[in-house]
This record gives sequence, C-alpha cells and structure tokens, in this order.
Amino acid sequence: MTRIDPTNLFGFLIQDIARLLSRAFEQQASELNISRPQARLLAYVALSEGAKQTEIAALMDIQKITLTKLVDGLETMKLIERRPDPSDRRVRRLYMAAGAHSVLDNIWQLLSEVSNAALAPLSSERKLALIEDLATIRDHAIDSNAPNK
Repeated sequence: MTRIDPTNLFGFLIQDIARLLSRAFEQQASELNISRPQARLLAYVALSEGAKQTEIAALMDIQKITLTKLVDGLETMKLIERRPDPSDRRVRRLYMAAGAHSVLDNIWQLLSEVSNAALAPLSSERKLALIEDLATIRDHAIDSNAPNK
C-alpha cells in the first residue's frame, strides 16, 4: 500500500495556500486600516450589492452574528450602508457607501500584488492555465453541491 503524503493532497494544498495568502494580505493591509474579514465582506457586498445580510452571510459561509459585527464595523467606517428592504421591514440589504469604491480599489490592488508574488515562479501561460483550472474546479464544486443534483 502506498503511503499518502497529506500535505500534497489537493484540499490540504488549497487550504494551506489560502492561509499563506491571507497572512501576506494581513501583513500588507495594515496600512489600509481594514481587516481581512472586513475586506472580504466589502468585496462580497460589491459583487452582490443590494443583497440581504443573510444572503451575504451564506455566500461568505459565516454566521449571521459574525456578519453583523463586520457590517457594524464597516458601517461605522462609512464603507457600507444597511438599507431597509422595501417589501419586508425586518430585512436589511447591504450597499457600498460612496467612499467604499476607492478602498475596494486599494484592496483589489493589494490582492493582485499578493497573488502576483505567489504566482511569480510560474510562466504567464501556466498562471493563466492555473487560474482557469481553479475556476473550473470551483464551478464544478458549486454545481456538485447544489440542491436537487
């Protein structure tokens, strides 16, 4: 029987790379005065503007109370806004505040720099192929976990 090296299993590698990229981002993001979870939330709000808080929590795979604390912080920083749902007054929808776009541009720039540093050993062709393959794997993982499949 061949012994498996768990550190070379796909899931382990993905988690380890994510951890290392998160650490690099955190180290460099201190000048932005925003935490990694806050930056992540801001990105999700930008990508799903007008979504319900519960929808964003599900997208981020975090508890509603955790999301609420993150929203509170970003709202205090005047980066996102909670707005009432016109059809259900119990529901709040999340929107980017006016000043959030420049902060998000800085976050995207920093993420790009961190990603470029991580991918530096690869040729341009291999970088593109890796990103395309990872997107395919993500899309397949989402599809295979969808209800009624």
